Amino acid sequence: MTQMPQDPRERLNILVATSREYEAQANQVQMQIDFLNQTIAAIRIAGETIEGLGMMQEGQEILLPLANLAFIKTKVMDTSKVILNVGAGVNIEKSIGAAKDSLDKRLEDLTKSQMQLRQALQQLVQQIEQIRAEIEKLAAQMQQGRQQQPMMGS
Repeated sequence: MTQMPQDPRERLNILVATSREYEAQANQVQMQIDFLNQTIAAIRIAGETIEGLGMMQEGQEILLPLANLAFIKTKVMDTSKVILNVGAGVNIEKSIGAAKDSLDKRLEDLTKSQMQLRQALQQLVQQIEQIRAEIEKLAAQMQQGRQQQPMMGS
């Protein structure tokens, strides 16, 4: 932070505004972490499904999930390849092993990003706690200063 003004009220206003700004940043980081958690969970499920597909036989009947809300019965036509979404609406046919490797790499990258975001969130929370402590200290000093002022007309 830059140099704080001498007036306690101005300092208090700046500290409160800064705290709110950090809280908004922390909320954004938490939303990113939540999104990564969902993506990581989906990748893990896809990886497990691909592994299971490698153990199936062609023509075997399975339940295919439809957006986790419903299932459809279907038969496996090819147990050697899957179509993998690689982002931006692009899908590529890959072997089971190559698809699993791609998902493992994505999972590794997302897990690293998740750790970095958690560290950033932790730093923001620490800054917020420091600012709140300063706010409480300043508010107590201001309150104490009001109580020590002599009453007019006494």
